[in-house]
This record gives sequence, C-alpha cells and structure tokens, in this order.
Amino acid sequence: MAPAQAPRLVKDQRLKNILAYAGELEAALPAAIATRTSTSTAHELEKQISNFPENLSISVSAKCDELDRSGTKIWNLCTRLRRDYDSNKPQEMPTLLLLARVYSFLMLDCAHSSGKSTGPNLVRIMKIGLKAAKNCVCSKQNVVALKVLGRISAYEGLLQKNKDLDTEEREVCERLVVEYYILRTAVSWHQEEFNTAEHMFAKSMAAKHVFDPGTAESLADILYEMGKDLLAKQKYPMAVKWLERAEGVLDGQEPDRLSMDASELRTSILQSLIKALLATKEPESTQRARGLVSLLERDLGDKLVVLLLKLEVLSAPTTDNVIAFDSPSYLDLVQRMIRKVVLNDGNFKLIMSHIRKLNDKSPSLATKALDDFLILRIVHEEREEWFEKALVTRLWIAASQSDNSDSLAQIEDLFSTLVASSTKPASPAATLAAHTLLWKRIEANCAIGQYEVAEKWCHLAMHKIFAKSGELNMARLSRKLLICALSKKDIESARGIFSSMPSAAQNEAMSRFLMYKIAIRCDEEELAAECLQIINAASPNDPKLLYACVLEAQQAGNKRQTLAALRLVLDKSTYETAAVNLASLLRLTITLTVQTLDDAAKNRSDPTEFDTTLEKLCAMYETGCAAARKARVVKGQANATWTIDELQWFSKNSYNLVIKHLVVWDLSHLLRMLVCCIDFIDQYPKDMNQQMNDDLSLRRMFCDFMTATSLVSLARGEDNVETQLQYFLRLRKHVKSFDAQLQDKAGNLEDDAEADLRKKLSILAAFDFEAACKLKAWDDLGEIVLKAEACKSTQVFEIMADIIMCSEASDTVLVHTIKKIINEMWGTGLVDISKLARYLRCMIHITITDSTDIAGGLLDHVYEYAKAASETEQLFPAEELEWVVTTAFNRAVDFFCAGDDQTAKDWAGKALNIAQCCADGGGLERLLQSKLLELNLGP
Repeated sequence: MAPAQAPRLVKDQRLKNILAYAGELEAALPAAIATRTSTSTAHELEKQISNFPENLSISVSAKCDELDRSGTKIWNLCTRLRRDYDSNKPQEMPTLLLLARVYSFLMLDCAHSSGKSTGPNLVRIMKIGLKAAKNCVCSKQNVVALKVLGRISAYEGLLQKNKDLDTEEREVCERLVVEYYILRTAVSWHQEEFNTAEHMFAKSMAAKHVFDPGTAESLADILYEMGKDLLAKQKYPMAVKWLERAEGVLDGQEPDRLSMDASELRTSILQSLIKALLATKEPESTQRARGLVSLLERDLGDKLVVLLLKLEVLSAPTTDNVIAFDSPSYLDLVQRMIRKVVLNDGNFKLIMSHIRKLNDKSPSLATKALDDFLILRIVHEEREEWFEKALVTRLWIAASQSDNSDSLAQIEDLFSTLVASSTKPASPAATLAAHTLLWKRIEANCAIGQYEVAEKWCHLAMHKIFAKSGELNMARLSRKLLICALSKKDIESARGIFSSMPSAAQNEAMSRFLMYKIAIRCDEEELAAECLQIINAASPNDPKLLYACVLEAQQAGNKRQTLAALRLVLDKSTYETAAVNLASLLRLTITLTVQTLDDAAKNRSDPTEFDTTLEKLCAMYETGCAAARKARVVKGQANATWTIDELQWFSKNSYNLVIKHLVVWDLSHLLRMLVCCIDFIDQYPKDMNQQMNDDLSLRRMFCDFMTATSLVSLARGEDNVETQLQYFLRLRKHVKSFDAQLQDKAGNLEDDAEADLRKKLSILAAFDFEAACKLKAWDDLGEIVLKAEACKSTQVFEIMADIIMCSEASDTVLVHTIKKIINEMWGTGLVDISKLARYLRCMIHITITDSTDIAGGLLDHVYEYAKAASETEQLFPAEELEWVVTTAFNRAVDFFCAGDDQTAKDWAGKALNIAQCCADGGGLERLLQSKLLELNLGP
C-alpha cells in the first residue's frame, strides 16, 4: 500500500500548500496594494504561478469546494481592490492584482477539472479565465497569458462533450471560444508569430455566425491594434490586411447594435487604413483611400479627422509622381480647418504644419491661409505665443521668396488689419523675432543695391505693430533708411528721415556719421563740424567712425573737414593704441595742415585762425616726439611704427618748414619746430652709417644754431624775469651742443664748411656770453672767451666787452673778464685801438676809486698798449691818452693829499710814463713834471 499512497500524499501536500499560500495572499493583498510596495509579493506570486501543478486529481469533493471558495475570494478581492486603486484610470491594473487574478483562475481551474464539470460552472470558469487572459494581453504579460489560455484551450473539447447545456448556454460558450481565439490571435501578434495569428484569426472567423456586437468589437479592436502597430513599423501591406479585417468584422454587425465606442473604433480603423493605403504609394491603394475618405466625410462631415485625412490624400506621394499637387484644394481644406477647429496648442501646431507644407508647393496660397488664420482666429485669442509664431512664420515665408511690391504691400495691409483688430501691438519677443527676419531682407537688398526694396522692408519693420521694438531698434532702422537715401543720392529724403528721428537717436554716433556724409556732400561746414564733435564725444574709445569721417571728407575733397577729423582721431590715439599707426596718422595730418597753412598764407586769411592752425601743427610734431621717445624707452629700440624712415621724414620736414618760414612765422613756433627736429634726430639708432651720421650731425648743428638765435631774441623781449632766465638757460645748452659737435668734426670738414660753422660758433659764443651774464654764471665767462678765441673774430670780443660792461658783474669779475677779452682781441692782430682805449678808460673809471690796485694794473696795460701802438700806423687815440694821464695824475694828487706819498709817487710815475706816448712833442709830460715839482713829488 505504501508505494500507491506516496503520490497521493504529495498531491495532498501540494493542495495544502496552494490553499495555505492563497490564504496568505488574501491577507497580504490589501496592504501591498495600498502601500504600492508589492515587488516582493509579486515575485513570490510569479513563482507560485510558474510552479502551479497542471493536475492535482483531487478525489475529495470537499477539497474541490474549498479550492473553489478560496479562488473565488481572491478573485472578488482583486475586483474590489482594483476599483479602489485608481478610479481615474480604470483601464490600468497593478501587476500584483493581475497576477493574483491569474492565480485565482488557476485555483478555480484546478477545482473545476477535479470536481464536477457542470455547464454553468464551465461557463463561469471560462469567463474568469478569458478576463484574466485579457488583462495579461493588455499588460503585454504574454507568458502568463499563454499559461492561462493554455488552460482555457481544454474547455473547447469539454463544451462539445457536455450535453447538459441548453441552446442559449451553448451559444454563450461558443462566443467564449471565439474570444479565446481572439486572445490567442493577440498574443501571437505580440510575439510576432503571424502564422499562428492567421490560424487563430481563421478559427475565430469560422464562428462568426455566433458573433455578438461585443465579440465583434473585441476582435476588431485587437485587429486594429495589430494593424496600427504594423503601420508604425512601416509594414504597410500587412497593416492594410489586418486593418481591412478589422473593418470587415465591424461591417458585419448591425450599426444600431454596436456600442458608442464602436463608432470611434471604426473611425480609427479607417484612419489607419487610409494612412497604410497611402503609404504603399500604389495608384489603386491611393484611389481606395480616397474612397474611404469620402465615406468618412459622408458619415462625419467636416470633422477634423476627415479634413486631416483629405489633406493626407492630397499630399500623398505616388510611384510615378505624375499627378500635380492640388494646391487650391489643399488651401480650401486648411481654410476649413481654420474656421471649424477648436483652437488649442495641438490644433494650432497642426494648422501651422499644414500651412508650411502648403508653402513648399505654393507660397502665395500659404500666405493667404496664414493671413486668414491670423485675422480670423489668432488675433482674437489671448495667446501671445501663437501670435508670435504665426507672425514670424508669415514674415519667414515672405522673406524666403523673391521681393516684389505686391507681396510687401500685402504684408503691410496685414499688419494694419492686425493692429486695427487688436488693442495691443506685438510683444517684444515677437518683435525681436520678426525684426531678425526683416533685417536679413534689408541687408540682402542693400548688398545688391536694391535700396528702394530695402526701404520698403525698413518701413515694414517700423510699422505700428512693432511699437514695442524699442528706441534702439527704431534708430537702427532710421539709420538704414538714411543709408538707402544716401546711396540713391536723395539728399532731401535723407534730411527728412534725420529730422523725424528722436533727438537721442539723432545724436547717436552712427546717425551723426550719416548726417556728416550729407553735410560734406552739401558743403555745410557748420553742420559737418557739429556732427564731427558729436561723433567724437559719443565714441570716446573707438576712432573707427572718425576714420570713416576722414575718408568721407577725403573723397569729397574737403581738406578742412579731413583735417578736423584727423585731429580728433589724433586726440584719441596714443602710443599704446595698437590699432593706430600713429606715425602714419601724424604724417597725413601734418601734410594736410601744412597745405592749409600755405593756402591761408596765399589767401591772407584770418591771422588768428592761421596762428591756431600753426599751433596745432607744432603740437602734432610734439606728439610725434613724445611717441617716438616713449617707444624707445619702453622697447629699448625703435619699434615697427617709428622706423628710421619715419624719423627721417619728421626730422627733415620740421627742419625744412623752419627754413621755409623763418621770416614769416613767429619765433615761438619756430622754436618749437626746431626743438622737435632735434628731438627726432636724437631718436635715431646709434649704429647708423657714417654718411647719415654726418648729415644728422650737420642738421642738428643748424637746429642748435637757429634755436639759440630764436631763444636769445625771445629772452631779450621777455619781461618776466623767470621766463627770460629759462630762455637763456636753454640757449646755453644748445650752444654747448653745437660746440661739442663742431669739436667732433674738427679736421673732417671742408675749409669753407668749417669756416662757416666757426663763424656760427662765434655768434653763439656771444649769445652764450650774454646768457651767462644774465644767469650770473661768472665762472663760465673766461671759458666762453677762450671758446671765442678759436673764431678769430674781434667783433665777438667787442660784443662780449659791451655785454660785460652792462652787466651786474662785480668789479673784479668785470676787470678780469675785460682783460681776458682785450688780451684775446690784441692777440688777433686786428684790434681796433680806439675801442680798446675806450674799454680801458671805462675799466679805469670803474675801478679807480674803490679798486686802486686793479686800476694801477690797468694803467700799466694802457702804457703797454699805447707804446706798442706808437710803433704802428694805428696810434692810441690822443684824447684817450690825455684822459688816462690826467685821471691818473689827479689820483696821485689825491693820494698825496691823503698823506700816502709812496702811492702818490707810483701813480704820478704811471701818469708820466703814459704821457710819454702822447704825440704832442712832450708837452703834456713837461706839464706834469712841473706840477710834480710844485708838489715836491719829484724823484
């Protein structure tokens, strides 16, 4: 008995386990569903379903009933929990509930197969199984669905064998079998087993005589989903086949008996079928699609789905592409959509997409459709984003086509209509997008010289509909209109455009530049000057517009304005301005300035204006000096801007200008130019060739000479003592420079050239002497006198003598210096004895009272010079000798009276010696001797 009872004990244990798990599941389900944390429970349930026994062969009827009751409880619990789970989405079922239903069905199926298989019970179990299977199919739980359907498949044979069913019950069971085939068809489709799906579909259609409306709808729905899926996968012929089957299933039912959902299902089937037919691109299929669309139109009228399908039929491609696109019909359908559909985001995008499609075929009709859309619908809606997209699309269509006056006029009319129909202009965002497109057309037309068309686009951009574009955009558009008018040489229109601009826009740099062009062309100097100043003030760090002004003035041949613009550019340009070649800019400006000065001199223009221009010329040269000097300091060598050629140009031109205008220009300006020339010469590299070095040295010496000459003139005429002394101080530096360079060239010059330079040095020595006296540099006087000695010029010594005697020098300095001068004069052999006598008399006169020793020494010099002169043809002047003798003797008498007999005798002796040189036959000498005897001062 043991071997026979072992399998029974195993089956009984399995049954206990099933019932025990069923109890646990029933207890755990509510909490798991409520908290939505059913993962572990679902996994365990899947395991239980997978391991559920195929056949328990329960022999005890009570156990079958217990199994039935437990399964029924779980099923009912699932139904109740499903209602409570999410009432808003009844079609969705949690996986746990779905699996619990499957487990419940397996329990009921086990109880049914082991117990009494009555007819009603068979129908009940089959309905539960089909419902569970359908839930699995909808959730694409195909493996579980097949397990359920596998159990249901056994019922087909049971139904045929069961004799207890009446006719009505049998019909119900037959329909349930059909539903089973339907579900098997769906599972086969999900698993892409189309042969099996074909077989199951054929079996279901074999029993179509038992179809009721619900069964037909269920089958049609499955077939529709299959066809729609195949359509999405672009398997068009198969999609057509299954969708036609879905249509046929519904068409086989009486319309009045179908549900409300069946009508929508039929529409969806036809919609997908039409798309699949069109996608095949076969003429026959396309023709059939047209027929189906007509059928839908008869049934539904102008519903959106019908209109969309008709649009698809019109735009459907064909294999031969012979049939032309019917643009008017397409437009008619789009207009019907515009008038009839309820506007929401989806429908708005839909209509816009079809308008864009129409634009690909006929832009003119697309613009008509979009105009209607804007005017009839969008403008009355409170949706700015719709208005923005439609308006921008309208401009995009227009901008994508060739320009013509009619299309631009249509846009303007549209804008006016929209403004009249709405109280608000386009939003800033819409305006920005529209202006972006408009600017592209404006620029494109300007680039090809279509200025009139560009003006029309500008006027569109300035329409009232874009009132929120902002002042900056409006100013830009006005400037573009100005450019167009200038390009057409329509000056009056340009003036009108400028005057209509707001004052702030008028005073923007670019606006003023355009007006500057007008002023230049019309020779309006005041307006040009005003514009130039505003441009300069409005762009403090960017000289580009000023450069443009320079070019405009140059092209117009207006030197005055060219020069004015260049000067403003110079004001903004420094050594650090990398974008500016300062040397080139200065050269150009200087050249024009010199031309202006020459013209002014010829025309005898206003002296004040002439002086102002000359002042600016000097300032430009000084700017160049500073820049060249800074370049050398910063870089340690001349940079790419201040090349040797540039230095040569500036130094030569400044020198030549001084030579050319030496008599005409005032000394202060000449002096500044000379200083600049010297400064430029100093910037040359030290490794120049000998020829250039010699040229530069001579030019520097001439500049030093002229500078010193100018400085002495300025100093003599200067009332301010401090300024005067500064002039003299600068003078001495230039004299020193001249002398040093002359010393370097000694012996290397031609005789005539050296003689000329030494002559200049003699003049400079006199100026240097004067400056030293004014500066009270008494220690330097002797050196200056020695320097003049190399010039072999008595005139220089005479000048020095005159200067020192008129200076504030002390007696010691005066006598010492005059003595040096006289000695140097005497050494030349070309001395003027009368002047020499006068200098000696003056010195004696100065020193005779307070500096007896010095005066005595001077008397000795008079005797020496008079004695030496007596041996030449040029005698010492008699009157000068008589004055010296008389003065010396009288001083001797003064000493005698003062009781200084010895000094009196010395002075009397000096007087007698000098008297011997008088050409009076000794008369004066005898007279003095007699006087000495009277005074008892004889030897």
